Order: sequence, then C-alpha cells, then structure tokens
Amino acid sequence: MALTGASNITGFMPPLKEIAILTHEHGAKILVDGAQLLAHRAIVMGRGDAPEHIDFLAFSAHKMYAPFGCGVLIGPKECFQDGKPAIVGGGSVELVTLKDVIWAEVPEKEEAGTPNLIGALALARAIQIFQEIGMENVAMHDRELTRKTLELLKEIPGIRIFGASDPFLKRDRVGVIPILADKYDHALLAAILGYEWGIGVRHGCFCAHSYVSHLFELSEDDLEEYIKQIRTGDRSRLPGFVRISFGVYNTAEEIEYFSYALREILAKGPQFPYRLEKREGEYIPEGLANHFSLDFLFTR
Repeated sequence: MALTGASNITGFMPPLKEIAILTHEHGAKILVDGAQLLAHRAIVMGRGDAPEHIDFLAFSAHKMYAPFGCGVLIGPKECFQDGKPAIVGGGSVELVTLKDVIWAEVPEKEEAGTPNLIGALALARAIQIFQEIGMENVAMHDRELTRKTLELLKEIPGIRIFGASDPFLKRDRVGVIPILADKYDHALLAAILGYEWGIGVRHGCFCAHSYVSHLFELSEDDLEEYIKQIRTGDRSRLPGFVRISFGVYNTAEEIEYFSYALREILAKGPQFPYRLEKREGEYIPEGLANHFSLDFLFTR
C-alpha cells in the first residue's frame, strides 16, 4: 500500500494509523509519501511490532527548505538486503568479475555513485531547525494561516475553493489550497499575481494529474482531447488550479495582502496586456520586461 501523507493539491491528510493497521491486518506493508507532510506536521513511523507503524517513508529535502536535491527513503533493512539494487554503479559493489557481482552491504548497495554529501548535510540542518522551532508550533502556525485564508477567500465573489473549505478546520489539513477564479484562466491569474503583485503561486496539475482530473470530473473523452492538444504543441487550454501554499516564513499580513490582490484583480483586471505562449501554456506581460532589468535586480 502506497499513499500520500498529505495532498499537495487539497491539503487532505488521510488517517495514516487506521490505514496502516488495516494494511498490516492483510499481511501487506505501507509506504507513505511524506513530501508534502513533513514541513507541516510531525510524523512518527512507530515501532516495527506496533500494528499502526509505517513501514516505509519517502520525502524530498527541498520541501523542507533544504537545497542541493537530496531525497530520502526510510525502510526496514531486511527489505533491501536481498536482490539487485535499483541503480548500479561505483560504491554499490564489493567485487565485479566477468562472471559474477558481489554486492556491497546495505545501505551502500542502494547508493551507487558519489553520495550527495552536501545535500544530506543541508537536509540534516533543515531538520534541526524544524526541531528547534518545534513541530507543534509549525502545525499551529500552518493551521492559523489556513483558517484565515479560507475565511477571506469565502468572502471574495468569483473565487472557487476546491477540497475542504471549512475555516474551522473540523478535520485537520495542511496549508495547501487550490482555487479558481471565474473570470481568469489559472495560468493567467498566476501570472498576474506574480508579475504585478509579487505573489508566488503555482498553477497547473502539480505532478498529480489523475487527482486533478478527478476534481474536475473529466471524462475519458476530455482527457483524449487534452492529449491531442499536447501532441500538437498546444498547452493553452489544459486544466489546472492556482495553488496557495504556506511555509513557516509566511505571515497573516501576507494573507491579507493576497486577499486584497485577488479582490483588485477581479474588480479592475490586470495592469498590463498579457500574451499567451501556447507551447508553454504560460502568460507573459507585454511591456513589463523593462522593469526586470539586471540593473534593477542588483541595485535595489
């Protein structure tokens, strides 16, 4: 059984303990993708003999603000001892002959090539900082921002929230909120927020195309049509959301600013005309390029 610890689209958190117990009752193991979860909530894998324990945990360092592209897979050592490694190369072997290969011990067997030492150190320091802040404090801050955002979004006509939108958070969720504006394509709204208001949001399907298709209730015919468009080099009409997501550095004042920006955009429109690049599915503002010269960036 493999499932996400928290959705990177709707912020939904499945009941991991209950699912783990059910999985183990049927003699299977559970893997949790914790990439979106670990920067928002603490996760306890538990003892191996506990029915609610998590067998495998995978996550990415960049989601925890650590640079240099490190990834982590935690699991029982015995699961990796037999068989060939997924990726072979230097460091994963003890000896190679023309007839045989003697693999190294775990974990070296699964870590071919030069280790990403800087990435591992960066992740370790990021984890230390989270521990210093305290994950309960991180979770509390995340909930406060999510609650405030949902309250403000519900007051803006023309904005639709997908997924759980209850500001009282009767069911806990992480600070990830997908929205759409009735008047603007998701790519255009994201461009206006970024270029004109300095607000960084993502738009599109967020590497979770099947989930987005489900939320949009797309049919097989709809998906076939999108496939045809992509094959012709046209990404201008692909479905997607504008995603608001919070980090430990965000503030309530930034949420108020974001709400104000949305209201202004919906009431007055963009300040510049935008050109749609069909191949990329992105909007570029006309006449704004001069505002982003190198001299501007490095002297202010």
